Amino acid sequence: MTYRATILAIFMIFLVLGMETKETQGQETCHDLIMKRDCDEATCVTMCQQKWKGSVGSCFQNVNVMSCLCNFPCQV
Repeated sequence: MTYRATILAIFMIFLVLGMETKETQGQETCHDLIMKRDCDEATCVTMCQQKWKGSVGSCFQNVNVMSCLCNFPCQV
């Protein structure tokens, strides 16, 4: 259980740092959870790029399943 909490904490730190970097550049970051289970890293990246035109996608542990999260610039 401690291992999962550590991984989740590291992911959240990178997520927050990424959001702060984008905000300092005047760009807001949006997120989309496109695969809620059985995430495969290559599929996640491809799906995020297709749906959000060049966005960054990655798998992460979400409760007891691997989910795919896309991060992309919000369109204002």
